[in-house]
Amino acid sequence: MFIEVLLLVFGLISISFIAIGFNIFFRKKKFPQTSVGGNKEMRKLGLSCAKHEEIKCRREIDKITGKVSCAGCGHA
Repeated sequence: MFIEVLLLVFGLISISFIAIGFNIFFRKKKFPQTSVGGNKEMRKLGLSCAKHEEIKCRREIDKITGKVSCAGCGHA
């Protein structure tokens, strides 16, 4: 009984993976760019990478406080 259920589950999962793979490989529409830095629509909305936002904020804080941050980590 357990083996039959296990084979049924394995078969259903296999069919699901094949269907997903078929959809990914054979559809004509390209995937959208998911990284914030490379997606034009996200840039239009004013969104940017969290790393770049942190660097920009750190530079603004350094200008206000007069501190000079190290280039590698951004800390004083």
